[in-house]
Amino acid sequence: MSRPPRPLLPLLVALGAVAALVAAPGARPAAAAISCSDLSTPVLHRVKPASGTGLLTTSTNEAARAGSAYGFTDDRGAAFRAAATARPGLVGLHRLYSARSDDFLYSADAADVRAAEEQGYVDQGVRFHVSATASACLTPVERWTRGGRHQMVTSPASTTALAAAGWRSEGVAFWARPVAVPATGSAGLVSRPIATTTGTTFSFAAVPDTQMEVISAGDTRLTNRSSWVLQQKKMSFLLQTGDLVNWDTPGHEQWAHAKRGLAPLEKAGLPYTFAVGNHDTMATGVGGSARDATRSNALLRDTETLNSYFDAADFRGVGGVFERGKVDNVFTMYTAGGLRWMVLTLEFCPRASVVAWAKKVVASHPDYNVIISTHYYLTKSGGIGTTNAGYGDTSPEYVWKNLVRPYPNVKFVFSGHTGKARKARVDTGAKGNKVYSFLTTMHDRDTNPTRVVTIDTKARTLKTSVYAPATKKTWSAYTETLKGLTFVK
Repeated sequence: MSRPPRPLLPLLVALGAVAALVAAPGARPAAAAISCSDLSTPVLHRVKPASGTGLLTTSTNEAARAGSAYGFTDDRGAAFRAAATARPGLVGLHRLYSARSDDFLYSADAADVRAAEEQGYVDQGVRFHVSATASACLTPVERWTRGGRHQMVTSPASTTALAAAGWRSEGVAFWARPVAVPATGSAGLVSRPIATTTGTTFSFAAVPDTQMEVISAGDTRLTNRSSWVLQQKKMSFLLQTGDLVNWDTPGHEQWAHAKRGLAPLEKAGLPYTFAVGNHDTMATGVGGSARDATRSNALLRDTETLNSYFDAADFRGVGGVFERGKVDNVFTMYTAGGLRWMVLTLEFCPRASVVAWAKKVVASHPDYNVIISTHYYLTKSGGIGTTNAGYGDTSPEYVWKNLVRPYPNVKFVFSGHTGKARKARVDTGAKGNKVYSFLTTMHDRDTNPTRVVTIDTKARTLKTSVYAPATKKTWSAYTETLKGLTFVK
């Protein structure tokens, strides 16, 4: 990009590189012991796809303005936490900008700042404070470079992607406080798993796309399913894999119908979640086609109506959310079958920042058996999807490689969106563990398909079938029993 106008410059904090802060000679260690609580300000990470140049900012307004005006549109969430003001033991990072290379540099050393200025960078002053030395509560931030531009990264997945794209590591540049899993204990969130059933056997319901069930106010199929699920023994929770509604209207009628259809679960206290499908967002217009095909990606993340009808308290058992006040990406925690379980619900072809957050959630709960629920994962032929389906940011393959495959406590993945239904797909994780994935889409105009999954943790078995309570129909082609399952304890 050309050099930003001067009024915006004080707003930009680049993801672009730190010039020789720790790795290079001249870096100075912190003079006093730091307090990790001082590094409490989230530093948001944005990237300009056209050039790969990175942006860091402590303000959501700054990020929005930089995105809309200068192309920093790849939202990767919060990269780390820093101190907004000078604190004992921390160093201030100067922000420097080069119009010639469209790059930003950070440095805490006066000599480094002068050297950068001699290369044409303009010093814009100190923007936030970090540590020049390692600490048990801090995470290293690496500097990467390519073609005169720089990026700062903390995620191993990010470094792998950069290396594949021809970027070169320049080592650790500084240390900052990692972004913690969202706080618990308030706003409908819990800090401990909620108990659901006793014994070694339990069931849960996996509900496919329900978009055809909420178009008419007189359609009772969603309510009928909720009531039927509540009548089943040992039912611990319900997950729905997206496209809860078909499209939004000014009156939000379909959302009202969906809320009413799930009300029996809320009243009875049975935990549930639903993934965000493309039809649940502003990407889909009235009639089911794209609302604005030129803006599908941006509209896919517009879930304001959804979040006005549902919150964490409705779901129950929510341990954390990716974005405050939104249920687009959440994790819920239960005990069932004598074990701990987590249902991790992800948005459609999630943003890389969401996947990075999900990795931290899974890694920080190694004693939980994780079930991932997302709208698009398996294709109609049973393969793991390789594209963003024309809407999203990443792909199911990206989710597999970066989130599912690396962690042995990820046990199941449930999805919808495409095809109809299939028996389990079995993949082998990085630790030799088995991951079982289920597709249950079934856009049914007449009844209400429901996949029931029953797990016996002692016998190490899983039994599943697809049944429609409204018409008492069973799809026997999808009935199966899996043996030899393993669980974490």
